[in-house]
Amino acid sequence: MRRGPQRAALRPSLFFATAIAAAAALTLPWSSSSSRWGGHTWLSAGLRLPCLSTTRRLLARRSSSGTDTPTQAESYLLSWGLSEQQLDQVRARYGRNSNFNPNVEDKVKPLLNWLADLGLTQLQILKAVVDCPGLFRQRLEQNVKPSVRWLLEMGLDKSQVTKMIARQPRLCSYNLERTLKPRVQWLSELGMEKSQIAKAISACPAIFGYSLERKMQLLVQWLSELGMEKSQIAKSIANKPQY
Repeated sequence: MRRGPQRAALRPSLFFATAIAAAAALTLPWSSSSSRWGGHTWLSAGLRLPCLSTTRRLLARRSSSGTDTPTQAESYLLSWGLSEQQLDQVRARYGRNSNFNPNVEDKVKPLLNWLADLGLTQLQILKAVVDCPGLFRQRLEQNVKPSVRWLLEMGLDKSQVTKMIARQPRLCSYNLERTLKPRVQWLSELGMEKSQIAKAISACPAIFGYSLERKMQLLVQWLSELGMEKSQIAKSIANKPQY
């Protein structure tokens, strides 16, 4: 089978893709003194071009509405003390094809005020917004608050929950029935007492993001193969949940 013509047919599209990338590269800032730049591509001619993913990230620095005017949600976060650099991160992390423009009255204000009432400082709230802007997609009354009430019922006090959210803001986005409860149930079946579970999740809230099959169960299997009894494994995970 002859493939020469097919390869030749690809060259024009490759040429135009390179030309477009080069045009974008001329408008994007970088340090000429740096020998490494995340996502760049070196050409034989010595021209450094950003790869597609980097180009998308840099172009996302413009307002997510497609103009230089911030959306209402962006303006409100800026008034809260969010920096332009942090706002760039929020835009990039909120969604690949989604404008960052959640309703200020229904989504933004209620969440920020609730986090403040919970005990998070302004800096902790802004960090949570940057780390997990998807929180603004959550339903506060139906999803977020019930999860926090459940954590309090687990024996954690308000200050512990506050610290957990400050360390792991994604915790507020986890589904109570599909994510939080199954992991606590798994720890209970392992032999951990309620107080041990509360201690473990308080020390390592990231445990709720662990995969039951790919991490937690494999960890127990590995510790069992080392000769540890089930009660020893439970005590070990309680004392060091960040295995």
